[in-house]
Amino acid sequence: MVRNSDAMARRQERAELRQDQILDAAEACFLVEGFHGASMARIATAAKMSVGHIYQYFGSKDAIIIALCERRFAGFEELLSASGQSAASPLSPVDAWISQFTWWIDPIRAPLTLEIMSEAGRNPQVAKVVERIDRRFREMMQDNLLPLAGPLPKADVAHVLEAIILLSHGMTSRITADADADPERIMAAFRLAVHSLLRDWAVGE
Repeated sequence: MVRNSDAMARRQERAELRQDQILDAAEACFLVEGFHGASMARIATAAKMSVGHIYQYFGSKDAIIIALCERRFAGFEELLSASGQSAASPLSPVDAWISQFTWWIDPIRAPLTLEIMSEAGRNPQVAKVVERIDRRFREMMQDNLLPLAGPLPKADVAHVLEAIILLSHGMTSRITADADADPERIMAAFRLAVHSLLRDWAVGE
């Protein structure tokens, strides 16, 4: 029984490695050609696998896009979950949270994030994934970020969350549209805006 369990664990590990290999290749292709421009044959070539082999792990290109969406935003969720947990951090708890939003302005990640958002407008399956991620994002901020600013009027919580999400998406658009945009300036503006939001709404209670 132990031997069978070990064999199953090894098979699962190999499958996960193959899936990551495919997703890495697909991400590289999507960045250059977009979701619709990158064919399964192109992804297979980049992954150094056959198209048939890819279909053993993902039933369609849509399935690859959805898995890539989930993997990409899971990385941001992990950053948020870890923010503020380091006692050695010189940042305030709010700034420790805000600092994780540099994820949105990574020059490689940002264009694909925009591609995902655009695809959500066309593809109902991707839209469901993005909606689920957005809901989880809001829950994390409501449970962990907003309390750091003190009590906010309940009627205004949704407005504050919406404003922060709009700002984060705006940073992604900004860094993608202008190759010369200064990431530090973008983050400084974001930090100022979030602090102002939290302060003004808390004072307004």
